[in-house]
Amino acid sequence: MKNITIILTALILAFSFSACDLDRSKRPEAGPAPEIKMGESKTFTLDNGLQVIVVENHKTPTVAFQLTVDADPVLEKDAAGYLDATGELMRTGTENRTKQEIDEALDFIGARFYISSKGIYGNTLTKFKEDFLDVMADITLNPIFPASELDKYKKQTISGLATQENEPNAMASNVAKMLRYGSDHPYGEVVTKETVKNITRDICVNYYKTYFRPNTSYLTIVGDITVDEAKKLAEKHFGQWEKAEVPTHEYKTPKAPEGNQVAIANKDGAVQSVIKITYPINLKISDEDAIPAKVMNEILGGGVFSGRLMQNIREDKGYTYGARSQIVNDELVGYFSAGAEVGTEVTDSAIHEFLYEMKRMIDEKVTEEHLDLVKQVETGGFARAMESSQTIARFALNIERYNLPADYYATYLKKLNAVTVKQVKEMAEKYIKPENAYIVVAGDKSELKKTLKRFDRDGKIQIYDAWGNELEDNSTVPTDITAQEVIDNYIDAIGGAATMKKMETVKQEGEIEMQGQKISTTLIKKAPNKMMNEMTMQGMTVQKQVFDGEKGFTSGMQGEKDMEGEELAALKVESTMNIELKYDELGYKLELVETEKVDGNEAYKIKVTPPAGDSYYNFFDMESGLKVMSKKTIKTEQGSMDQVQTFSDYKAVDGIKFPHTVTISSTGMPQPMKMQMNNIEVNPKVEDAVFAK
Repeated sequence: MKNITIILTALILAFSFSACDLDRSKRPEAGPAPEIKMGESKTFTLDNGLQVIVVENHKTPTVAFQLTVDADPVLEKDAAGYLDATGELMRTGTENRTKQEIDEALDFIGARFYISSKGIYGNTLTKFKEDFLDVMADITLNPIFPASELDKYKKQTISGLATQENEPNAMASNVAKMLRYGSDHPYGEVVTKETVKNITRDICVNYYKTYFRPNTSYLTIVGDITVDEAKKLAEKHFGQWEKAEVPTHEYKTPKAPEGNQVAIANKDGAVQSVIKITYPINLKISDEDAIPAKVMNEILGGGVFSGRLMQNIREDKGYTYGARSQIVNDELVGYFSAGAEVGTEVTDSAIHEFLYEMKRMIDEKVTEEHLDLVKQVETGGFARAMESSQTIARFALNIERYNLPADYYATYLKKLNAVTVKQVKEMAEKYIKPENAYIVVAGDKSELKKTLKRFDRDGKIQIYDAWGNELEDNSTVPTDITAQEVIDNYIDAIGGAATMKKMETVKQEGEIEMQGQKISTTLIKKAPNKMMNEMTMQGMTVQKQVFDGEKGFTSGMQGEKDMEGEELAALKVESTMNIELKYDELGYKLELVETEKVDGNEAYKIKVTPPAGDSYYNFFDMESGLKVMSKKTIKTEQGSMDQVQTFSDYKAVDGIKFPHTVTISSTGMPQPMKMQMNNIEVNPKVEDAVFAK
């Protein structure tokens, strides 16, 4: 009976609602925008010029401190990266504490702590605020910049940069910011392995002594603290900080290009492209346009699935998992950027859709429904952000730093909800420039050059390396030779087809020295397609791969497994003896892409597409005919890895030339590895047991 009553009640309620006089053709009006209460900020200035901002919030027993050095950006030039190094080194030791003692002191009080060349942020429980400030002030006033820590930092940074050399997102970002601002602007500098090597302790110390001064700094305090307490603590810990004159700098304001310019960051063999469409804009945090411009960008592609870019390029066309855009405001110079990762074969189509949506943003008004949806999403995001003391500290600082109205953030949501359809269109007309952008693509230039010229105002393509350096593109597509003829010349150069066919077995033994350790390598092949490839270190197998003509197996430090599917099919092909003689028989496709310089010498670039696995590139010296380089992407359980091998020091063994030096560089490898061949035997006796599991 109770269940029947519940059901009847639900039916009555449903009927009652359906009978209400609701006009479902009209969109419900949004409720009033909530007012954000972030607390009133109080400010005072110490005698040395340090400006202190205090926002009291006694809801939780925590307090956050943020020290901001408000100095002009500086050009780092041939030591780009030293600003980051300065920030990192400040935490590695002071006149009173070692790095370990600093870490232990912060861990003991459970403090969060971050430091950069522009300041320090941290928070802790209220009862530990004195202990925290003691450490924070010590780091600010008394860093010693240990040379040994700088050496460690440089090694770690260079190792990290090695992974960027073939990482498309990093490549595209480097080229984009260099084009957007220029190399003579601090925002356009790119950190490279060479510039990191140029960083010295003296450079870091000089930056610290010049720019870390109280008279150009702010101390923002948010949380469970009173203004009186803050005054006493600030004076006690930072009152002795000596002020000094701090240099100021002015730079030319970068401008968007007069017409679209296409730039390719080359990554041979890439099957995907990273697109960035970008240009500088003049939009400051304090501008009236800041909020409506942000709303406009959210509608275009700010990250929500309702964004026009996402709906078109992902949902409709299926080119990518995510297509987004962003507008960044900055007191010096801001920027617009839109981009995605797409397949190489649809790169031009994706760019067309990006430009189409940018133009549509200017030409077509948005709907009230879409605008309201974005406002709701932004309202929720803003409210959640206000739960962070770091956000409150940043907002309080912005009010003082950029002379914003005292209620700027308290009334932020009111201003957000007041944005109209008309304003959105005005913002698009002002800040969206589909015909004045740098179109940066990180990918395979040999494929992309064919399709991207139409987007460039002059029909030209600029080629760049991973660090934003423009490269001379003297490559041409030869018409007097075919890909097969290049391979035939290579076969002749190493000894000829007749001699190669006599090779039934081959054994190659080499040695790699890496980080002081020696790794031995052994490669054994037996016609028609048996192979054993093993790497050992101190008698232990690092990795071993075998193929017995039908089955494949791999083992090593990562475990062991039988190879299957595409992986097995690819191994079968790679195990083939004298594979260059059998390209046609095995179903390989060859394409002569262009000529390119390798170590200063012209080489033919051949795209090799096997019947199983992804394409790769081999380079053959035009004069000698020998293979001098190979570039390929290797798929591993940890993700894709780009590998480049260069071949040199060719010597004949029983009439066949083999490279006796192979240099290998790869994604994630801090420096190239050089493999020296110690012994090569042609037609040694090899038992089939060698290829057994």
